[in-house]
Amino acid sequence: MNYEQIIKQYKSFIASSYISLTPEQINILPKGKLHVSKKYDGLFCCLILNSKDKILLMPNGIQIPEDKKIIKELQKIEFEDEIIIAGELYALNENSQRERSSDVRASLAQKNGQVYFAAFDIVQSSKGNLDNYPKKIEYISEILKGLEYSHVVETHDYEADSIANAFQAMVIENHNEGLIIRDNQRIYKMKQNIDLDLIILAYTSQQHNSIRSIALGIALSDKEFLHVGSVGTLGSNKEREELYNHLSKLKCESSYRMSSSNGSLYQFVIPKIVINISAKDVQMERHDSSPVSHIALVLEDNKLKPLHLAPSFSIIHANANEIRLDKKINIEDCGINQFERAGFFIKDIKTNPDEYISSMRPSEIIKKEVFTKKSKDDISIKKFMILKTRKKETDYPKYLFYYLDMSEKRKIPIQRDVRPFHNIKSAEIMMESYMEKNIKKGWEKYNL
Repeated sequence: MNYEQIIKQYKSFIASSYISLTPEQINILPKGKLHVSKKYDGLFCCLILNSKDKILLMPNGIQIPEDKKIIKELQKIEFEDEIIIAGELYALNENSQRERSSDVRASLAQKNGQVYFAAFDIVQSSKGNLDNYPKKIEYISEILKGLEYSHVVETHDYEADSIANAFQAMVIENHNEGLIIRDNQRIYKMKQNIDLDLIILAYTSQQHNSIRSIALGIALSDKEFLHVGSVGTLGSNKEREELYNHLSKLKCESSYRMSSSNGSLYQFVIPKIVINISAKDVQMERHDSSPVSHIALVLEDNKLKPLHLAPSFSIIHANANEIRLDKKINIEDCGINQFERAGFFIKDIKTNPDEYISSMRPSEIIKKEVFTKKSKDDISIKKFMILKTRKKETDYPKYLFYYLDMSEKRKIPIQRDVRPFHNIKSAEIMMESYMEKNIKKGWEKYNL
């Protein structure tokens, strides 16, 4: 059984089905009994039990080392069926009022570091009749009974109109990250909004000279910046037009290409404007537990030059509030310290000259086919390319297949796909497959 794939799919499904809300949005919650537990600030992990295995596995395939006390303790469980239990791996820190995900990584790296597992759901089980959440929790509790390092999450039942009191007691007074609220159909994640002062690095525009979305970053130094996400909730049409008037005067060149969710390319700007945003959440890892990374940029000669990808954050469900004229473009006002105050830590975010994109050999296009299709008021373009990356000293694949589909009149004008390969034959097979699938009657080959 491919446990890693099952865990990835579960985490992806759960992450996409969460409904994020703040304490002020309690009216969104359904009526009736709700199952409430504290949100642990740790790393998602799954306990796999069967007649042979008793392991803790993360979505990226990393298995918790056998020499950890938590794994040694799991071997005491007598379990002949098969079950995958979802939970949060966390670590205790005497210097912090609550657990932090950064402490988990530190504990795993230390020989004597200890971690704990808080189980909250069943991913897959050979046992039937687990059709509601209380039954699942009861069953997990029976399996983990008497263990010191693994336990089920403490769950309380509340009516929706009592959730505010639960939030005050469990989050504010006990310094926890948030609440997880469930019924038998939906999962809600309740946290306080996270206010951040971020630097506008780029924008996309829409009709009538107004802003569609802005790309935001933090200051790594007076001249270096790290992208942390984008915001499209920018207020009224008038506010979007006013922001466009400010940003369009700060346009600058960049060799880096960054696209928005609809395929539009961002226009970079000289970093001079700080905007306050409110985010419902911040993520530091993707669904497969790999760390989030974004591009780091440097301002030189009034150009934003790409440096390299660096560990970063992703702001989730964010709204723009106001331009902060009182804030300066520096580490003190717009740096990583804001994320750390909110409980999100990345150790030693630094740029490395050895990894600069500018120091790498440019990729070489070794095969390219372009097709066009004319309509009454539009020309559509499809490109198929194979590139040789020429970057043996890095983690880059040897070859890339690149596909571009552009039609300006379409709702999403630009659609792309990029596939990595370590041999040219596989890349060529992929290119032929894409061309056969996407080039039909009416498309004409463009002679390069």
